Amino acid sequence: MTEAIVFDKFLACKNFFAKLSKLLEKTYTTVGSCNQDSSVYLVPAGTESEITYYSKPSRSFRISDHWNWYSNINKCSNPNYIQCLSVDVPYPRKREIPGKATKPRVAFQVAMIGNDGKYHAVYGEVFNRNTKTWSWLENTPERILEIMEEGAND
Repeated sequence: MTEAIVFDKFLACKNFFAKLSKLLEKTYTTVGSCNQDSSVYLVPAGTESEITYYSKPSRSFRISDHWNWYSNINKCSNPNYIQCLSVDVPYPRKREIPGKATKPRVAFQVAMIGNDGKYHAVYGEVFNRNTKTWSWLENTPERILEIMEEGAND
């Protein structure tokens, strides 16, 4: 993948995330990654402390270029817990060295934590596990708010 394509994908995700953040600014808070990487969270105000290695706040969003990996057991003691599990990215790699972290899967996406505790892409790259192909998911931030409102009435 060329550097220009990577930049375009990440820039598209950043623009989508910025618009979503603006629409939710009265009820959500933006939180940077504790690992000093490019990931950013958009969480319901007051839930910032729920961002841990083991969970993220319900109905929160994450923009990132990396998903689905096993953390070093020094950071996450459950060796089977998948970090930032997106159902729209390939499964994590197997550990080559017991207890050591695996490399994350690379995908540029904005995803939301569902009721199942997993991330679901709302914008960006998505992987179809049946066909083993990648595609680009388009959405508008306004449509995501509509979906959130519909889900709140369930």
